[in-house]
Amino acid sequence: MRISTWVASLSIIGTAAATLLLANPAFASTSSVIMKAGVQGPAVATLKTDLKVLHDYPKSVKVTDYYGPRTAHAVIEFKKERKLGSNDAVTYSVFDDIKSDAAHTLGEQIVQKALTYLGDPYVWGGTSPSGFDCSGFAQYVYKQFGMDIPRTAAAQATVGTYVAKEDLQPGDLVFFHTMGYGISHVGIYMGNGLFVDAASTDVEIDNINNPYYWSSRYVTARSLLN
Repeated sequence: MRISTWVASLSIIGTAAATLLLANPAFASTSSVIMKAGVQGPAVATLKTDLKVLHDYPKSVKVTDYYGPRTAHAVIEFKKERKLGSNDAVTYSVFDDIKSDAAHTLGEQIVQKALTYLGDPYVWGGTSPSGFDCSGFAQYVYKQFGMDIPRTAAAQATVGTYVAKEDLQPGDLVFFHTMGYGISHVGIYMGNGLFVDAASTDVEIDNINNPYYWSSRYVTARSLLN
């Protein structure tokens, strides 16, 4: 999304207007300030949601679109941890860093949750730990993180954004054709070529590069984390 779009979504309040407007009006530089205490808008809510994933913002506090003292504290802590400064100003590059770190952290959390179901039985049409099929498993795991995805593997392959095989990150969905046509199987990517899926008899870990099966059946991947 263009920086100017983020800025346009902010309702500037009080003296914060002067601070934000000191930057290049086009906000083309990654070092330009796009958010700080006193602004309001959807971009602030996105910022808070990502900070919650990173544990810099209290999970018990409701996310709003106003940038107040609690948000400022969370931003300062994030920047200090990464040696990016010690003020509450959010530049485009800082916003991007927060978003990227949150996506990676969330992906790792999704993988860890998926691994808790290892050994649970495979059941055609199953959607719970008492029995999963591949897409029921993916849907169930993602649901634990507040993300609703379609029921079938083919439909799940239409959501989120496309990810090239070489760019896969933990938590991405990987898709295969196991019936000779179309997309018929899905798993949750773990990293290092491994993915966790409900296949044949139970929830298991497989290798996406297995030359005897999965490698030749790989189709595509999608991410819901960016």
